[in-house]
Amino acid sequence: MKTTHTFARQPILDTEKNIYGYEFYYRNNVGESGFENARAATASLLVALLNQIGLQKASENRPLFINIDSSVLLTDLLLAVPPKLFVFALPADAQLGTREAEVLRKLHHSGYRFALENIDTQQGLTGVYDVLLPFIDFIKIDASATDNDLLPKIVDRFKGKQLVAERVEIDDVFDAYRESGFRYFQGFACGAPVLMEYNRVDPKHMGVVKIYNMLLDGTPMDQIAKEMRNHNELSMQLLQYLHSHSLNNPFPNRSIEEIIVKMGTEQLKHWLSLIIFAKSGQTIQEGKSPLSKLMEQRIDVMHCTISCMQSEDEQLFDSARLMALISLMEPVLGLPLKAALSGLPVDNHIEDALLLHSGRLGKIFGLALALEKDDAASVRLLMDELGLEPEILPTLKNMIKM
Repeated sequence: MKTTHTFARQPILDTEKNIYGYEFYYRNNVGESGFENARAATASLLVALLNQIGLQKASENRPLFINIDSSVLLTDLLLAVPPKLFVFALPADAQLGTREAEVLRKLHHSGYRFALENIDTQQGLTGVYDVLLPFIDFIKIDASATDNDLLPKIVDRFKGKQLVAERVEIDDVFDAYRESGFRYFQGFACGAPVLMEYNRVDPKHMGVVKIYNMLLDGTPMDQIAKEMRNHNELSMQLLQYLHSHSLNNPFPNRSIEEIIVKMGTEQLKHWLSLIIFAKSGQTIQEGKSPLSKLMEQRIDVMHCTISCMQSEDEQLFDSARLMALISLMEPVLGLPLKAALSGLPVDNHIEDALLLHSGRLGKIFGLALALEKDDAASVRLLMDELGLEPEILPTLKNMIKM
């Protein structure tokens, strides 16, 4: 039913060998680490973490370390992520121009955290990193390529920074670095990288570009919100993103449209640019995935039910679509529906309808589920409670393709 992809995750331990955070590594569609475009690889990994698997499941609310190329600083990619949860690692030999250095300064001032890695401890430690150090929080040292005699100099050189020992292969190395003042440790002695699978629901690439261009052209947000009705997969990713990001998006929200308007133009542009950079449209297959088909079917059944009730309440249609999308987050995120709802800014009536099947919306949603399960008794009961004529049952049944 779902399209599964992977990335790799390796734990970073503290001095007591408790998990402090994780480093995440890009993997392509066949599970390989190679990539031609560093920015696209970073974007793909961020889309997977924010829009697909969700940060709670991926990191258990611990820091996420991600390697980036300095060219990423000239994009809006990092502006789409919650700064407090991420640490972006720059290579020590990164050549930062004036623009990159200014962006790094501004991001660090805004709460973004950065690491410096691949430091060549054999080439001396004086002066080389002074330009970057004011904006760096973590220093990552390759334990496999560093003489233990240099550890006191390293600790003194990077005083005030969080020191991470990488490629720690045996316990003796762990102990030596810990005794020298290092706080965090990564390597096979701490835990090998593990592939993590996630379920992917990709939006059409041209649809994402269309909405992004509408934003650039200054299209009013209410028109952009209406355009989102044509993009179920993108709307699903938006809900997952909100769940990961915990944006300040106050209650109540009864539709995707309300969420987008409150999200605002700039944040929406940052998020869409992340998806565009990831080039997710190039990886989707011809036709719709089974999950996309179920998403469309559930929305259509609920909308048809509302039409048969002869309701002219436009909000009811919008709320039904939002419910259908949220209900399918459970198989995608791998979280119980209640847990998925806890991070989403939705109206209490929608939450009760999803969890308790209460109210008119709950019965409409329950009818869609009963039709999918071919539960004839529940279908008859719910149709009666909604005041639906038996003659419409064949129409509703014909919409079920699963």
